[in-house]
Amino acid sequence: MHNFWLAEILLALAAALVANQYWIIARSRCQSPALVIVAGLVCLLLAASVGAYRYGIDPGVTQLHRALSRLSGYVSFLLIGLGLLWARLRLPIGRDSRAPAYVAMVLVIGSTLGAAGTAAMSPQVVSSLSSSLGLALWMLVALWELFRPHSLARPLALLLAGGAALVVVAGLFIGTDAARLLGLARINWFHLSLAAGALALLCARPILEIENESRGEIRE
Repeated sequence: MHNFWLAEILLALAAALVANQYWIIARSRCQSPALVIVAGLVCLLLAASVGAYRYGIDPGVTQLHRALSRLSGYVSFLLIGLGLLWARLRLPIGRDSRAPAYVAMVLVIGSTLGAAGTAAMSPQVVSSLSSSLGLALWMLVALWELFRPHSLARPLALLLAGGAALVVVAGLFIGTDAARLLGLARINWFHLSLAAGALALLCARPILEIENESRGEIRE
């Protein structure tokens, strides 16, 4: 099925790499914001991994891929946006425990799945609203760091904002159909844009790392 599987693999690898970096922060420093970001990336990783298997090996997992893609659409960017804002606000809750992260994840996943299961809003609308809110929070943090820097150098803040903008462009203008754009299927451009956006999240690590280092100095 064309080379859809390759773009999915690249997205999965990008999500895995970034999730690993934030997992190191969450594990070694017990930071709930980092764990929330990891959860969002893991949802993206699962959807992309099953997508690569579907397009490259067995189309029989199509329904599973669609279900995981819907779940990722519901929560991935919302969790990422919340985690970034949580870290940037330097909220004391969740600094020394992962429990608040688990509560936040349950609330986000439960509320989005509940909204998608009601007759009031279609799953597509829920996914769109959830992703839009998460990306807006992601962009807010990037612009906040750009104009009132606290942890990020200007180039890092610009790259972080560019990652959010790229994901927005992918959703609004590229789409996920098989029509070709500049010689490549739109669905491939979509997944490559998501991969680039995920990699841009690496630029936000200093927001969590510097905060933790400063707390360590105060304790000493």
